[in-house]
Amino acid sequence: MNLKKIPLLASAAIIAAAFSGAPAAAADSSDKVKIMPLGDSITDGYWTAGGYRKYLSHLLAQDGFTDIDLVGPKGNDIETFSYNGETVSYDGNYAGYSGYAIQYMEGTETRQGILETIQETDMIKTYQPDIVLLQIGTNDILSAYNEGITDRLENLINVILSDLDDPDSVIFVSTVPEIDAVLVSDWLWAYGDAKWNSTQEEFSALIQGYVASYNSSVKQLAEKMQNEQKNVRFADIHSVLDVETDLYDGVHPNEQGYEKMGVYWADVIGTYLDSGNTEETTAATTDIPQEETTVPTTENQPDISPNGYKMADLIRLSCFITNKTKFIDDGTEVPLAELTAEQQKFYDMDGDGALDSLDVVLLRRELQEIARYI
Repeated sequence: MNLKKIPLLASAAIIAAAFSGAPAAAADSSDKVKIMPLGDSITDGYWTAGGYRKYLSHLLAQDGFTDIDLVGPKGNDIETFSYNGETVSYDGNYAGYSGYAIQYMEGTETRQGILETIQETDMIKTYQPDIVLLQIGTNDILSAYNEGITDRLENLINVILSDLDDPDSVIFVSTVPEIDAVLVSDWLWAYGDAKWNSTQEEFSALIQGYVASYNSSVKQLAEKMQNEQKNVRFADIHSVLDVETDLYDGVHPNEQGYEKMGVYWADVIGTYLDSGNTEETTAATTDIPQEETTVPTTENQPDISPNGYKMADLIRLSCFITNKTKFIDDGTEVPLAELTAEQQKFYDMDGDGALDSLDVVLLRRELQEIARYI
């Protein structure tokens, strides 16, 4: 797999390389990078055509990635949607299946499986994606199929890997969004006595616990498979969606939520392509062990953003949300715990009052946009 980027964003690639410590991608290839969005109704785009995929495709093109090809047995090569008052085109191919679980399940309720769909259609062998964006597991939790869920996920990932011809092809396996158990109470009848004999608060806590447990196991599984020399990366969609403001019905994202997902995936993929495919994407990892981080001096560093942001701000914000204790600025230790309220407000790119991975995504995008013209 030969992953390249066009010259327009050469300077943005340099910024990304400085952040990741990896070489910037070259810009002399016409090879297409095939990306397969794979999953359930959230990948399918429940209630709104294109879901997060339309934003992903459009934003990658806006960021200068013209060699991207979304693939899968569903959708069309060219589709359109209205964005910021304009009609824009996007690549609409994908592999999302509403209502599907990790694999075929029957008991509380019958769920078709992504595993069997892959095996019956040979979609991985047919399309040979360079990058698979796998988000699955929400329907397993909705139907109370929590036992063995991580083992089923690992088996699914291994089947996908076995169908990929290129050893450099990568699977990004993602967490799932929160579930609002109050709003979708009628969908959770499979929990039986645990639902009917609990208070609303107790049952909500139970479902949140299952979501948190699964998401934690996704991260642990990605790390385990990496240690086994398998090309699997962790992604954290859960971290960018707010259960109160970003969900349409308590399970599926609303338009704002899908846009946040598209922004997140575009950043994850952009970082991956820029990095030469050798480093983990910072925006896609959490709970990084604490360590000292050294950044280039900021003395006399010119602003490259109209809002005053510099490269050191991107690194400092990333260090803060990944719980690193300090970074070194021009030889001086800067304790991250001492960020003032005003500083935290400065880094709160989306204005939600919290610093998280979406703020890293938005800050990186602002720096990249300005870097186009430097």
